[in-house]
Formats: sequence, structure tokens, C-alpha cells
Amino acid sequence: MRKELLAVFSGFPEHHFSKEIAERLRTELKNRRSIVFITACPLDYEQNDDDCDGMYEMFVEQGLPFEKHCVIDKRTEPGNAKELVENADCIFLMGGGACEEQLDLIREKGCYDTLTDCHAAIFGVSAGSMNMARKTVDFFESMEAFDGIGFTNITVSCHHDLEEKWRYEQTLRMSEDRTVYAMEDMSAFFIKGGKVDTVGTIYKVKDRKLNRLTEEDIKELEQDEFRRVFDTIPEQFDKFRPRYSKELFNYLIEEAQIGPGKRVLEIGPGTGQATEPVLRTGCEYHAIELGEHLYRKMKEKYGKLSNFNIVNDDFITHDFGDMKFDMIYSAATIQWIPETVAYTKTFDLLKPGGTLAMLITSSEYKSSNELLYAKIQALYDRYYKPDIPYMHGKFRYTAASEYGYTEVTRHDFKGQRVFTADEYVSFCGTHCDHIVLSEPLRTEFFEKLRNSVLEAGDRIVFNDTYVLYLTKRPDGGEFYD
Repeated sequence: MRKELLAVFSGFPEHHFSKEIAERLRTELKNRRSIVFITACPLDYEQNDDDCDGMYEMFVEQGLPFEKHCVIDKRTEPGNAKELVENADCIFLMGGGACEEQLDLIREKGCYDTLTDCHAAIFGVSAGSMNMARKTVDFFESMEAFDGIGFTNITVSCHHDLEEKWRYEQTLRMSEDRTVYAMEDMSAFFIKGGKVDTVGTIYKVKDRKLNRLTEEDIKELEQDEFRRVFDTIPEQFDKFRPRYSKELFNYLIEEAQIGPGKRVLEIGPGTGQATEPVLRTGCEYHAIELGEHLYRKMKEKYGKLSNFNIVNDDFITHDFGDMKFDMIYSAATIQWIPETVAYTKTFDLLKPGGTLAMLITSSEYKSSNELLYAKIQALYDRYYKPDIPYMHGKFRYTAASEYGYTEVTRHDFKGQRVFTADEYVSFCGTHCDHIVLSEPLRTEFFEKLRNSVLEAGDRIVFNDTYVLYLTKRPDGGEFYD
């Protein structure tokens, strides 16, 4: 999830923005020093210059001129390309060519990480829109999916036309393996801070069934974007998210018999809040992390260890091949995965007798200072109005036996954290639903929280319960359906 605007466009056959699209762009594009177009036809220099100027004129005619505009293609020196991306206020991934040629150009010019890290608004059209997804298919080249840039999980098929039978059939074929969003020309997805808005006619296509996109579909997309919210704050997340007790890990490692020769998978490690005690056993450690920046932080911290392995992908869709694990565990992550997927996929990935461990933290600060608690609750009543509600609190940690696992056992361990006012506010800023609070409400809310803790002696105490849920795949057991 990005804090800056993503715009996914299908196409503009008349070379003009629609009224609805133009209004949104006027709202968002307040800083207009530089717009950078990235071609999908790296060697077609004359066409790239014409397309760059033509698309730029679409902004100008809506009263949205930039001080500078340019195109990145094969002519652009890598150092210059990187600088252009770093300093852009808007980056536009162009269409008109092959998706993979655009992705190869971005990598060749050394712009991939710069692009994913930049704070520009990022737009795409046609092939450029397709490349914005984590997984995409360019059916003009092949029906085999490949990795896009990963700004969003929305896989699109552009220029959809119900009368164009061949393109329609290719979209249906794409939908056999993944959900696809078929976009008619002049349609758009606008994605910002986890919120998803649409313009024009868009269809959701799944298992070869095509239906108009509904409000419920959009809510599902927002929850999917919401899963990536922590990737916007990797450093803050690393510093302030809770760790788990030494006693918990001693118990888990002993119970699951983890050590050299054992293969372990951690789902969604974040920045390693529950990683090191398991990694240091000498096991063959694997992790899968959805967030690009969290993934990089994990590699920075642990990448030099020979038993450390990590992939940047979505557990829900990742193909693990023939890999099987002695233990799979997650710390405050598995609830973001639909229950059926979570239990059936982990069951399939575990060796017979393998352990599934689910860790969560339950905290309270009322018993330490009831007056401070009352003040903070009053502030929540007044200010806590998240744009995207957290809807993952109903995961059934004890339901594993319904999916073939043994009965789940619960084990509690105790701990305590003490924060100053500044530390407490920084910790609050790592909660998913607090990250997406709107400004200026968010700043005012956090300042009120900070002042309340300052008035209480610049100290707030959290009494933590670290909960460990354990279950196993039965020895030689078959999946229960």
C-alpha cells in the first residue's frame, strides 16, 4: 500500500481525460514540477517523443501543466533515469508496447527500487497499468503470468470491449488462474492510502465469469490493499512493534523440536519481531513477506546468515513447489489470510507431524493507570474514525481441527512494556487502522494522546500476554474435507 496516489487507466482513445478523471487529478496533483513518462517501446524514439508530448498535453488542457516533462527510453543514461524518477512529482508508465519490455527497461536503467521507493504519484495506462500489479499477464505475448512492479494486487485487462471476441476470450482465460479486472477505455482505478475509487465501466472476472464491479467488490479490494499497510512504515514498524518473550520461544522450539536439519516457514515476518530466536536454532529458515520494504529490511538484518531464506510474495498465491516444512508459524499475521486458505494451505505445506504455531499479543494498560486509561478512551471516542476499518479480528485460532489438524492448545506468557509519551505515539502509529486515519484528524489525535501521557508523568505501562496457539498435522494424516 502506498500513501501517494496510484492511478490505473485502461486507455484514452480520444486522447483526453474524462471529466471525472480530470477532477480527481486536479485534487491530487498539487505539486507539478516534473512529470516523467516511462515508455513500453524502448527503441521507438520518435514515437516516444510524440507520445510523451501528446500525453503531456492531456494534462495541460485540464489546467495541470508541469514545469518539466520528459520520457525515459533506451537513450536515457541510467544515472539520469534514476535522478528523474527520484525528483518526479508524477510518473506515468506508458502503453503501446510489450509489458516485459517496459519492465526490462526499468531494471536496465537501475530504476526499479527508486520507483518503488519514490513519493511521486504513479499512473499507468494499458501495458503500464498491467505492470503496476504484483502479477500480470500480457496475453498478446503469452498466457503465463509474470511479476509486475507490485504497487497493487489488482491484475487488469485493458481496452475491454464485449464486442471484441478474441480479447474477451483471452481475459476469460486469464481469469481461470486469478481474478482479473477488465477495464473499458476511459475507466480508472484510483488507489491511495488503501482507499479504492473507480471511474467508468469495470468488470470483475473470476473463473471465466464476468460481472460488473460492485461496491462489495471494491471493499474486498480495499481490504486486500490494507494488508500492505505496514509496508509504508518499515523503520517505525521495526522499532516499535512488540517482540515476544524468551519463554515463549523456548517452549515453542522445544515442543516443535526445531534445530539443524529442520525446515521452518514464517508467514509475514514484518521486520523480524519473531524471527531471530527461530533463525538462531540453525534450522533451514524460510519466510514469505508481502511488503517490499519489509522484505528489504529483513534481508538487511538477516541476509548474511547462511540458513536465512526469504521471498517477497503473497502467501495466498505463492507457489511453494514441492517444499514441505517441519513448522509453519506466524506472529500477528495469519489473521490477514482468509481462514480456509490459511488452514488448508498450511496443512498442505506441512510434513506429517509438522507444527502450526500462531502467535498474537494481547495488551492492557488500564490496571497500571486507570485515570490515564479513561483519558485515552475518551480521545478514542472523539477521534478514532479510520477511513478503512480493520476487519480481520474474527480469525478463529482454535478452528484448525475443522481442517484436519489436531486439537489446538493455547499457552500464555507474560511481559511488560513501558513507553514515554513520544514512544507511545510512535507505537500507536504502527497500528494498521491508525496508519490510515485522515489528516488533520490523525495529527490532532496523536498530539492529544502524547499530551495525556506527558500529564501522567511521561509514562504508560502495557501489561502484555503473549499467546501461542499450537496444533499439528497428524502423522500420516490425510486432509479432512
